[in-house]
Amino acid sequence: MLVKINKRNLEEKDNEQLEYYEKLKNKLVNNFKKEIFHKIEVIKILKEIKDNEYYKLDGYTSFNSFAKNYRIARTQVYDYIRIANAMEEGLLEETYIIENGLTMSLLSIRDKESSSFKKSRQNPIKPLRFQLKSKESYDFYKSNAKFTGFLLDELFESQRDLINKFLRRYKQLKG
Repeated sequence: MLVKINKRNLEEKDNEQLEYYEKLKNKLVNNFKKEIFHKIEVIKILKEIKDNEYYKLDGYTSFNSFAKNYRIARTQVYDYIRIANAMEEGLLEETYIIENGLTMSLLSIRDKESSSFKKSRQNPIKPLRFQLKSKESYDFYKSNAKFTGFLLDELFESQRDLINKFLRRYKQLKG
């Protein structure tokens, strides 16, 4: 049995699939645009409610408790407020948010300086981890953690020759 394939039918089906695929992609892009417009609107609404303390009209004692009632994550709410503050101060344009999204907008805000924009209180330097030989020294440094940090910074800044001396001694003992 010999099967003949009509080439025009195949091309027609391919074109239909391609057109349908293009239509799906356009819908996807349009839905993302609609979604970002809705999020920008939510950002503006949350900012106005927080700034004017409208949440108190419903009996909420804090903006946080108001946001919890709407099942919005606390970090998301405060990210939205950061974006709203940046928009208000002119650090961020609505078009930038639409084109680049919320995540990129937040990253760009963190790079810019502002008087009312709060920087993260989190220290960008990662904590040190090391093992001490004695329980006594561990207990001392653990109970005086801030002093330990101060001591190590001071030694590094003003007594680097002492540190190098101890480093050489350590390498000799180890090596």
